[in-house]
Amino acid sequence: MSALHVAVLNAFKSKGWAYREIPGMEVVEASFEAYHTRVPLHVQSFGEMQILAVVANASVKVPDTHRVRTAELCMRVNKELNIGAFEMDWDTNQVMFRQANVFPKHRHDEELITNLVHNAVVEMDRMTPYLGELCRTTKAMLPLLDLQQLLKREELLPPGDPVEEGEEEAKPADA
Repeated sequence: MSALHVAVLNAFKSKGWAYREIPGMEVVEASFEAYHTRVPLHVQSFGEMQILAVVANASVKVPDTHRVRTAELCMRVNKELNIGAFEMDWDTNQVMFRQANVFPKHRHDEELITNLVHNAVVEMDRMTPYLGELCRTTKAMLPLLDLQQLLKREELLPPGDPVEEGEEEAKPADA
């Protein structure tokens, strides 16, 4: 087990987050209850390269008919992001938020690891209502959906930032 993966396990344990390890891999999976949805999370350590990848998956299922507009929505959201990016698996229509960090050798900051997890959960939670609105749009009305206007709908965002307001962050669901 790499030192980076040990740091990931320690970070999860220190936060009290429920998780499960994937046998034979340096992977931790967890699920967090956020404001809008439950966010499944996959954290993979690449110890030799000192890279940590954090992937949050959307709980919303994208119909085949909505694939192109979903890809456009991801692209429009990515334009405003500083860290990480939304992606869509074209074959399964699974929307995910992916970010990674390269750590200096022997310097695996557990706080940075927890911040990467928190950011992935928050970003997916923010995207979920927009994705839901898009997926609820009928196939006939889909070409008329203005994604730029949709993304301006602030009432779809979670209220405030729990970290800034001193509230508890997203709660881990049972793994």
